[in-house]
Amino acid sequence: MNKNIKRFLQGLLFILIIVAFIYIGAQDFSTKVIVDNEKFDQEYQNVSKDNVFHYVNAGDVYSILRSGTAIIFMGFKENSWSGYYANILNETAKQSGIKEILYYDFNDDRKMKNATYQSIVLKLSEYLPTLDDGTKNIYAPTLIIVENGTVKLFDSDTSINIGNITPKEYWDDSRIGIKMTYLKQKFIEQLQYLDSKNKAK
Repeated sequence: MNKNIKRFLQGLLFILIIVAFIYIGAQDFSTKVIVDNEKFDQEYQNVSKDNVFHYVNAGDVYSILRSGTAIIFMGFKENSWSGYYANILNETAKQSGIKEILYYDFNDDRKMKNATYQSIVLKLSEYLPTLDDGTKNIYAPTLIIVENGTVKLFDSDTSINIGNITPKEYWDDSRIGIKMTYLKQKFIEQLQYLDSKNKAK
């Protein structure tokens, strides 16, 4: 091969490499991190983006039930009752000064009979309905308030079949008002407990 052609090809290759480096360097390869409240807003469209929900898994919930303190909402996006209840929780939390409610989507764990999920069921067994075959499960939506491993509130009123009524029909202004008043009292009690716990340190 002629020396001039060889030099030309080497120069051309060098220029192409430089152009490639410039092109790659200009690309934005950063992965968009979706924070929990944005993710929750995408899954539950009737809950505002300005929400208090933080995602946790079965292991986190079980750990809290053993010795922790938290407010835990258990549901899943495919369950229409969960969305309405989540909206009530979010609005009540913000009015009460609650900054965080843990959210556990248990649907897949229940389907797979995940061992940690079964341990949660065992921990909550006294609150859960027993089916005809003797089994127990968590149903959506369910809210629990835990203080130092002790369940202080277990609310699953709308997780049981309420007949043919839809969640939109069920959650009229009167029922929403009653539920928010009740939850606000429980949330304030939780804040008082946390405050006394912090002062004792």
